[in-house]
Amino acid sequence: MNHTQREGLLLLLVAAAGYSFFAIFTKIVYENGLNSPLDILIWRFVLTAPVIWGIIAVQRRNKRASSSPPPPRARLLAMGLLFGLVAMLAFFAVARLPASLYTVLIYTYPAMVALGALLFGERLSALGWGALGLTLLGVFLTVPNPFSGLGEVDPLGVLFVFLNALSYATYILLSSRILRGQRDQTLAGAWSITGSLLYVLVLLVARGVTLPPNPTVWAALLALALFSTALPIVAFYAGMQRLGAAKASILSTIEPVMTVLWAVLLLGETLLPAQLVGGALVIASVVLLQVRRPTPEKRKNSAAAPVALEGEGR
Repeated sequence: MNHTQREGLLLLLVAAAGYSFFAIFTKIVYENGLNSPLDILIWRFVLTAPVIWGIIAVQRRNKRASSSPPPPRARLLAMGLLFGLVAMLAFFAVARLPASLYTVLIYTYPAMVALGALLFGERLSALGWGALGLTLLGVFLTVPNPFSGLGEVDPLGVLFVFLNALSYATYILLSSRILRGQRDQTLAGAWSITGSLLYVLVLLVARGVTLPPNPTVWAALLALALFSTALPIVAFYAGMQRLGAAKASILSTIEPVMTVLWAVLLLGETLLPAQLVGGALVIASVVLLQVRRPTPEKRKNSAAAPVALEGEGR
């Protein structure tokens, strides 16, 4: 592994770690006095948008102008409106479900992406289907007893998380087509975040927003915006440029394993033997997919695969 590949691996691990804290930070906000999903949604994008544009401004000072064609701003703003809906559904789901159950159910979205891609005439190899199944099984086993006491689970929360997964899969499929040939995907992500900001500003005008009631909530909201949104977007696309879209999407599958680790350390959950097996299955699926040797044409096409804008998280 050369220096560029090591950098790419580190950046993708940083991105996965950031996204893995999404449910954790959200739960901390809820548990410390800010109970409205719409308030969290508004604060997330109000805090994120200026940060990501600031990062892009710094990047532009430190490198030459990109030869990439300008991003399709209008379409990306529209995608941002869709992503605002994706994020809103996520906050409603996390409010009603344990973080562990949310993690299991949201990871139905790769299967939805694969099925949706079939509608666009794309194919998924037998190896890809097998690895996808292995990943989903590993994710399921990684979360401790997600369906124990199912009768106590809020059915509306389950509905929200499935709608979250479906809307997220739709977002990925559409954005991957909008961004074909677009090299500066960090800039594209910033325009999409701006579209989400416009969405929440309409909510802000229509209903107002509740100020965070204490420093703990402020800290969790800032962490949600900085470490689970802005930083991972930049790290994900920088890592993808170094390792390629296919490996970037594969490495992102460690995110749910990380989420469980943070839940153990921060929320007091315990690791069960089934979780260890699940983590091993996720890693095995990563190895299985990495041994694939795509042809140059397939590798070229993989750059436009449904990882485009996937790094924005929920």
